[in-house]
Amino acid sequence: MLSAFQLENNRLTRLEADEIKHLASSVWVDLVEPDDEERSRVQTELGQNLATRPELEDIEASARFFEDEDGLHIHSFFFFEDAEDHAGNSTVAFTIREGRLFTLRERELPAFRLYRMRVRNQSMVDGNAYELLLDLFETKIEQLADEIENIYSDLEKLSRVIMEGRQGDDYDEALSTLAEQEDIGWKVRLCLMDTQRALNFLVRKARLPAGQLEQAREILRDIESLLPHNESLFQKVNFLMQAAMGFINIEQNRIIKIFSVVSVVFLPPTLVASSYGMNFEFMPELHWSFGYPGAIVFMMLAGLAPYLYFKRKNWL
Repeated sequence: MLSAFQLENNRLTRLEADEIKHLASSVWVDLVEPDDEERSRVQTELGQNLATRPELEDIEASARFFEDEDGLHIHSFFFFEDAEDHAGNSTVAFTIREGRLFTLRERELPAFRLYRMRVRNQSMVDGNAYELLLDLFETKIEQLADEIENIYSDLEKLSRVIMEGRQGDDYDEALSTLAEQEDIGWKVRLCLMDTQRALNFLVRKARLPAGQLEQAREILRDIESLLPHNESLFQKVNFLMQAAMGFINIEQNRIIKIFSVVSVVFLPPTLVASSYGMNFEFMPELHWSFGYPGAIVFMMLAGLAPYLYFKRKNWL
């Protein structure tokens, strides 16, 4: 899908279907999973070569941040959650050439959707491609900050579940959720660090206007403030995982203790009973009048004595 936007009095407006035929008037060309026809059109009308799928997936710094005859290129991660609430990072290719911003992505992303909604009611400051790029990065950082807050909120709920949990299923579900939250936190951290590298490259390589240079530095400061919060999430997750495992071990020890008591009580009587259950011809006790009740009493004493001894020693 190809979308194009132009500036009218420093306000970003989307070109309608009949206007999109003239891409030369656009300041932002946004492509989502473009087909061969759309790629060819961008190449023919604007002379712009678009990144291929293997280039989008390349993680080497030299392949993600570079400048060539096709413009200034930045490939950056954007966070998303799919229909099943599975978190992920999707690469977006940004290219700035001749005052125009090109964005190429493989899916619809929350940051882009939110930014398009915002620009309907607000004007841009300087109205250039760099401001567009930085506005998108700024929206991304706001989304990541919200995601960190959501993780904090979920961890607080999990903390109460773990500390107050009484059933094994509570801990099983809590551990599964903790692993999911840790995965989300890691993807958020990866996205923050990738954005930090992209902005550092932009500040070094691009001749940013004064307004955009300050905007880039402000976003970098926001990232610096978010990274420690993100790091503390991993510490919280690790603490809750250890606490959950500790409570699970305590519960298992209680179960083992019950089996230990049963073993201590019933093993000696079983030994007595098995002794008198042997089939030897000469067993004098078999002819005693009180042999059976005596064996029963002996079995009871054999079970009670070790239990009382272990109890006194606090071994049970």
